[in-house]
Amino acid sequence: MVSCLMLQVPAFAQSTYRNTTPEPAYTRAVELFEHQKYGSARQAFHEWRTQHANMPSPLLPEAAFMEARCAQLLKNSDAAYLYDKFLIDFPESNKIPFVYFHSGEIMQEAGKFKQASLLYAKVDANALDETTRYDYWFKSGYCLFMQEDYDRSLNYFLKVKDANTQWKTPTLYYYSHIMYMKGKYDTALQGFRQLEKEPAFSKIVPFYIAQIYYLQKDYDKAISYAEPLIATATGDRKTDMNRIVGSAYFAKKNYAQAIPYLESAVQATRKPSREDYYNLGFSHYYQKNYDKAADYLSKVTSADDVMSQNAYYHLGECYIQIDDKKRARVAFEAAAKYDFDKSIQEDAMFNHLKLNYEMAFSPFNEIINGFIKFIDTFPNSSKIDQAYDYLGKAFLTSKNYKQALDAMKSIKSKNANTYKAMQRIAYYRGLELYTSLQFKDAIDFFTLSLANGEYDKDLKVKAMYWRGEAYYRLGYLDKAKTDYNSFILNSASYRLPEYKTAHYNMGYVFFKEKNYSESGNWFRNYARQAGSEKSAMVADAYNRIGDCLYVNRDFNGAIGYYQYSANISSVSPDYASYQIAYCHGLLRNHDEKITLLKKLIAQYPNSQYVDDAYYEIGRSYVAINQLNDAIYHYKIVKEKFPQSTFANKAMLQLGLVYYNSGDLDNSLAFYKRVVNEFPNTAEAQDALLGIRNIYMDRNDPDGYFAYTATVKGLAKTADSEKDSLTFESAQRLYMKEDCDRAVPLLRNYTTSYANGRYIIDAHYYLAECLMKQNQSQEAVVSYDYLADAPRHLYTEEAIIRSGSIHYNANRPDKALQRFEQLEPIADMAENKLEARIGQLRCLVKLNRTEAIISAADKVLTSPKLAPEIEREARFAKAKANLAMNDKTAALNDFKLLSANTRSTEGAESKYLVAQLAYDGGNDAEAEKVIFELADTGTPHQYWLAKSFILLSDIYLKRGENFQAQQYLESILENYDGKNDDIHAIATQRLNAIKAL
Repeated sequence: MVSCLMLQVPAFAQSTYRNTTPEPAYTRAVELFEHQKYGSARQAFHEWRTQHANMPSPLLPEAAFMEARCAQLLKNSDAAYLYDKFLIDFPESNKIPFVYFHSGEIMQEAGKFKQASLLYAKVDANALDETTRYDYWFKSGYCLFMQEDYDRSLNYFLKVKDANTQWKTPTLYYYSHIMYMKGKYDTALQGFRQLEKEPAFSKIVPFYIAQIYYLQKDYDKAISYAEPLIATATGDRKTDMNRIVGSAYFAKKNYAQAIPYLESAVQATRKPSREDYYNLGFSHYYQKNYDKAADYLSKVTSADDVMSQNAYYHLGECYIQIDDKKRARVAFEAAAKYDFDKSIQEDAMFNHLKLNYEMAFSPFNEIINGFIKFIDTFPNSSKIDQAYDYLGKAFLTSKNYKQALDAMKSIKSKNANTYKAMQRIAYYRGLELYTSLQFKDAIDFFTLSLANGEYDKDLKVKAMYWRGEAYYRLGYLDKAKTDYNSFILNSASYRLPEYKTAHYNMGYVFFKEKNYSESGNWFRNYARQAGSEKSAMVADAYNRIGDCLYVNRDFNGAIGYYQYSANISSVSPDYASYQIAYCHGLLRNHDEKITLLKKLIAQYPNSQYVDDAYYEIGRSYVAINQLNDAIYHYKIVKEKFPQSTFANKAMLQLGLVYYNSGDLDNSLAFYKRVVNEFPNTAEAQDALLGIRNIYMDRNDPDGYFAYTATVKGLAKTADSEKDSLTFESAQRLYMKEDCDRAVPLLRNYTTSYANGRYIIDAHYYLAECLMKQNQSQEAVVSYDYLADAPRHLYTEEAIIRSGSIHYNANRPDKALQRFEQLEPIADMAENKLEARIGQLRCLVKLNRTEAIISAADKVLTSPKLAPEIEREARFAKAKANLAMNDKTAALNDFKLLSANTRSTEGAESKYLVAQLAYDGGNDAEAEKVIFELADTGTPHQYWLAKSFILLSDIYLKRGENFQAQQYLESILENYDGKNDDIHAIATQRLNAIKAL
């Protein structure tokens, strides 16, 4: 596919905005504009507005618009601001459609196509003059095109395509390109042929034309069109033409002719495509140039698709021809793994197994297992008799009887019992992998179980449910939805405990998709089934129903469901209580809101919503004009919760309330505190505006200038513009995800403007880019800066990132400081939990046993705890208690964990329960626990092997040396672990027994 030609689209089109007026100064400004002296015109319009600011005049909005237009044409950085201000100051002006259009142009010029489209969508095209209307249609189409929204883009281009405007030619190009993308090659070809002689497009459209001929399988035309262009083409165009001609010859099976063109294309391309290598490799293969063919085909196999399968197979053939059986065996094995082409898979698998047999390559019983698989997979193969013959020979020569018997038992499609066992084994293996958080692998096994699901209906629907769970955990919401729904609709699911939970999960699927109406319905279904149950899950469902109604602005309905949640006393109802109060505020029941929030504060003084509550009480007091009460509550937020996100907002509100009440001294004091204590924040900018208003009210502009001169980091106008432009250039690259170019600019900004207006954003962008470049140790410098700065938008995320980087870099002490910093200030429950988990993990690394116990308890008391996090915390606590010799406390937690030996913590805990029993002299209990582990099984074979070593110690202690020796020899024979200490320990024990 050809990359889209990126045209330089003019950002601005000339329009005339003359107004008949007797005002000489205004007329002069218009004349300057029409003579394109935009700098002088802007100054003239600004001076005229200033002189007439207090005089009612219909020209005021015109002058404001023209000043903004001049700023835009001059590419001044404040143009967007002036347009935004116009929308506020003159909402009824007939220039509103033009303002939205020109604001969109600014976004488009900055490469912010999505933002531009949003602004263009607000334009009433009928209110524009004809020239501007065509500009608007084209640019709207162009922005949508750049977002790859081709259908909507096409609608706009069709309005312009046939009109005689400056956009006619580029519109035809984009229209033709869209037709090309949609596979409408005849229409695209017609358009591109019209553009062949257009200077702006003459270098690109020939490739499209040649490519279309090729895609239409008109290979002769593709060759005749493209071949003459090769001589005059240069660079990428020459390469493209060589590729088309070579591919066309390849398609015509004229391989000798294809090779020189394809080789030219490959040699001229820095990173040739797989298709290039594929065509060239096969051309050499058919010309019997096997060495060259193998070299090119080996470069095709980077993806899992039919192309790779075919390349692997013919790569094997090439190696056979040059007598390299080792490589041929590997190539055929790779081809046989794919089932895109069954005939290739069959032949590749047989060739691979035949080579294995000839080379006697079977370290893990590959020959027997492989031929059994071949017979099962291809029972009607023409090679089936040969396969049985090889299998018989393999059984006769193999001395590994146990694996041979296991392989025979694994033969598929022999009888119903085999399939039934496969259904069960695959299901429980899927559960093991799910428990170990290996969700992708778990999905494969659940799918395998479902493929054999006709034998046990309960297992079938359970596999469906748990596969849905795995999809959900991976974020594949559509697939999760499908499996949950299939589970619910299956009659076998009604009596299962997962049935009710599936409705709850469906609620969350739709909630995450922001389909709140549907989400609310599913949560209601779950709540109805729960009946009078008062659990955390039920309370959460009521909250989510309330949230859904809240989002849909049914505040009365939301209040009802939040109240249901709040009535479940076993679960902390502070969220529900807060939302009830907030909804009353939205319904303008401010007295009720205040009462409920005060009740929340009294009942739940440690709730994370207390600072929110104080702030909202202040807002409601302002709404009912009880300003003294508002001031009191805003002050509480600042004094009691200085790290809260509401601290700076509360202080800003104090300035505003005092200002509105006429107390300018207090207003000024609080505004100045915001500027001093929260520099480089939006609140600081708002506070500066408030300070300016106060000085202007006092007719003391000199006082304002004197104050601003003392504010650290407050630049002069020129410096401020330089600051903005420097940051904007870096920000553009960041928004385009061009981190390679953005990083140097962001570094320069953070160094040159240490107190700049955008220093917080710059550090965040820099850190994020460095993380994308895998430079975490450099990124952490900026994350640390953000973590230590006064509260801002990125504070919590920066602290989490900093803590994680320090932790992963084996600096648990620094990581611990960050996670301890996060916990008291986290607004989101998820971040508070992240802080607690981070602290626990750091303390485990630092081996601070007493602190581990208290940290684990905090994690374990957190709401909505994931099972894997609960296991991790409980296990850390148990190990810490064991290290402190509190074996009773440790044993209690180990026993809880050992109930699930599918998890690594559960398997190790089961072993430790047995070890503690043995250490306490209770050998019978230890033996019993070990056999329980053997009976239940575990995917974590290390702890099963350790348990059998302990069992050999028990037998040796009893004098049953033979039993002890057999268990040790069994471990050495069957345990597959290679990179641990099991074999060394078992060998040492076995040698000691033999020495007795």
